[in-house]
Amino acid sequence: MAETQLALDLKSDDNLILLNPRWPKGDFQKLKSLAEAVQAERGLKGHVWIATSGSTAESASATKLVALSKKAIISSAESVNKHLNSTAADVWTQVLPHFHVGGFGIEVRALLSGARVVPTLQDSKWNVDHFYQVLIDEKCTLSALVPTQVFDLVEKGYKSPSSMRAIVVGGGALDPALFDRARALGWPLLPSYGMTETASQIATANLDSLAGFEYPDIKLLPHADARVNEAGFLEVTAQSLFTCYAQNTSEGMKHWDPKKENWFTTEDRGEVVGRALKIQGRSKDYVKIGGEGTNVARLRTLLEQAVMDLNPQWVMQVTLLDMPSERLGSEIHLVSTLSDDANRKIAESYSAKVLPFEKIRKSHTVAQIPRSDLGKILWQQLKKLL
Repeated sequence: MAETQLALDLKSDDNLILLNPRWPKGDFQKLKSLAEAVQAERGLKGHVWIATSGSTAESASATKLVALSKKAIISSAESVNKHLNSTAADVWTQVLPHFHVGGFGIEVRALLSGARVVPTLQDSKWNVDHFYQVLIDEKCTLSALVPTQVFDLVEKGYKSPSSMRAIVVGGGALDPALFDRARALGWPLLPSYGMTETASQIATANLDSLAGFEYPDIKLLPHADARVNEAGFLEVTAQSLFTCYAQNTSEGMKHWDPKKENWFTTEDRGEVVGRALKIQGRSKDYVKIGGEGTNVARLRTLLEQAVMDLNPQWVMQVTLLDMPSERLGSEIHLVSTLSDDANRKIAESYSAKVLPFEKIRKSHTVAQIPRSDLGKILWQQLKKLL
C-alpha cells in the first residue's frame, strides 16, 4: 500500500494551488490563473489555495477559492493533533482527496506528528469495501469521513476494526439516527464543525465521549472561538482563519476579505453554550412557506428518517428541494429516482412527521441525483434536471 508523500515545505514562502484535477481543463486553468493573479496582486506568500465545495456554483470556473496561510494550516493541524492525542504511532486513512481541506489537513497533521497516512480511495474514488479492507490490512487508527461515507459503512453492516481510535465526521450534519446505528457497530465517531475558511474543523466531540453512546456535544478546539450575532448567525475567530476569497464572476476576477476584526460571519445559525456549538442549519436552508418559516435541512433529516423506516437502501435516492411558489412564496418538492409507488409511500410517511405547510407539494422523478466525489448533492445541477 502506497503512502502519501507530502511535497510541501510548511516554512517556505512558496504558494500552492490545490484544484480538482477532474474539473474540465478550461475551468481548471481559469481557476489556476485566478489564484496566480490574486496572489500576485495581494503579494501573498506562504499560502495554499483550496476551493470551497462548489456545490452551489453555476460552473466549476466560478467556484470560490480560499487562501489559507501555511501558518493557519499548521495552527489547525497542531490543535487537531492535540485534541485526538495523535502521535507517530497513529495511522491515518485518507479518503478525502488531496485538494479538499479535509484531505490536505490530514497530510499536514501527519507531517507534524510523524503519523503514517494511507490513501484509501480506489482509482481516486470512494469505495466502501476497499476502504474497510484497508482499515483491517493497515491497522488504521484515525480517519475523517463525511456522513455519506458513514452511511455506506452502516449499510454494509461493517463493524469497526479494533484498531480504530477515532473518526472525525464533518462536511455536513451527521443525523443522530445514523450516529446511533454506527455507534452500535462500534465505529468511534466524533461529529465536528468546520469549513475551508477555518482550515478544517474548529469544533469536535471529545475522545471521552466515546465511552458512551449518546450523541455528543461538539466543542470548540483551543485555537478557536465562536459567538452568535444579533441576526442569529455564528461568527468564528481562530488562528486558522483564512486570508481572503477569490472568484471568477460575470464582472471579472474578484477578491475580498469579509472578516471584521478577525471575526468571520458564517452562513450557519446556531448557539454557543459554554464551549459547545449547537448548529441549527444554514441561512439558505431557511425558507418561508405561506408566511411560516421552516428549515429545509431539518425537513431533509425528517425525510431520511421516514425513508429509513421504509427501506434504508432508498436514502441516497431521494431528497427535498424548496421551490418558488407564486401562491406560497416557497413550497417543498420531492426529487427521487424511485417508482411512483415508492414515492407515494415516502410522502405519506414524511407527512406524518411534519406540519401541514411543510408537506410535499410535488414529486419529480430523475434518472440520477447528481453528487460530488464526496457524496454531496450538486444542487444547481439537480435543479437544472427538473
